[in-house]
Amino acid sequence: MAPPNKAKAAGVSASSFLDLKAELAKKESEFTKKGAARSSGGDKKGKGTIWARTNKGVAARNARDIEALAADRKTSESARIALERKAAIYEKLKRGKTGGLSDAQYDALLVDFDSKPMNDGFSSDSDDVDESLTVPKAPDDQNDPIIEYEDEFGRVRTARKSEVPRHLMPQSEKEDDDDPYVIRNPVNYFPVFEPSEERIAAIQQAASEEANPLAAHYDASRDNRAKGAAFYTFSNDEETRMREMEELRKAREDTQAARRATGAVDILPGEGEGLAGEVEVDTTKNEADSTKSRAMEKRKREIEERRALIEAKRRKMKGISEPTTSVPKEGSPQSLPETNDPFAALETQLKGTATNEKSKGSGKSRWDKGPNKKTGMVEADNFLAQLERDLISRGK
Repeated sequence: MAPPNKAKAAGVSASSFLDLKAELAKKESEFTKKGAARSSGGDKKGKGTIWARTNKGVAARNARDIEALAADRKTSESARIALERKAAIYEKLKRGKTGGLSDAQYDALLVDFDSKPMNDGFSSDSDDVDESLTVPKAPDDQNDPIIEYEDEFGRVRTARKSEVPRHLMPQSEKEDDDDPYVIRNPVNYFPVFEPSEERIAAIQQAASEEANPLAAHYDASRDNRAKGAAFYTFSNDEETRMREMEELRKAREDTQAARRATGAVDILPGEGEGLAGEVEVDTTKNEADSTKSRAMEKRKREIEERRALIEAKRRKMKGISEPTTSVPKEGSPQSLPETNDPFAALETQLKGTATNEKSKGSGKSRWDKGPNKKTGMVEADNFLAQLERDLISRGK
């Protein structure tokens, strides 16, 4: 006979029993965990890793960033409000209204709103806003009072100052200030000199060209420079000037007459001396110095004396008898020769000598026809050639 407890449990299956045990074990484990947590004072967090740590001062910087962001939001908000207010004033000025600006403020604007609508063209009717759709509200700006003005038809109307067109703005009346210590706009306070018509005509006449003619002659007193030793200053007066020129002409003629009387020679600029040909004396154009003429005459006498010595030596070497010629002295006056070429007479003499030698060729000795004769002729020709070169170089 089975025991009573087993008899009672005979109706329970094994699977149900196992499920019960598992549920019981689960509850026991949960109770154990909760009891341990209560006895230890709660759950303790473990120590964080190095990556979970924060830097020093991060919280303070975050707080400052939040404050700066709030200040920037306030600044941007105020700037947005100011720009919206300026945009509203700009739109009113474009439409020809005052926009609440005074005359001084309007004059200080950099945009010419009177000509700008003409350049922008006409606006379309679709841009107009129906005023009945907008709800009127009190203006925020207390400096925009309601004023009275007269429109183009002569009607008196009232509107805000910013809504009144500029050409219909009432003119501000000037306040009468009777301050005796303030001087305003002293026009013609000091007397101004205004000459009479007669005085003006006299000044114009004195400054005209008829009263101040241009100088007809050169005025050397106004030219501050060296004029030279032979410069002569003539007078600006016509009669005095003619008299001075006549006196100067007479003095010139007297000088030329004295030079002709003393036999002075005048050489034109560019003409040579002695070898270039016969010198032509122009008594009407040359004004040479007498000292220079005497030096030229002395030079010519020296050339003539040297030529005579050369001719004498040549005749002596050829064995020709020397003609009687008078050598001019240095102090005696010497007239000009008919020809200025010193070798013309020498060539004529050589031609005559050659003709005589041909005619007397049969009567000459062997010594005259030998090499000594030829050597003497060559030496004489070399001497004459050297002399000619010396004379030409001195003449230059």
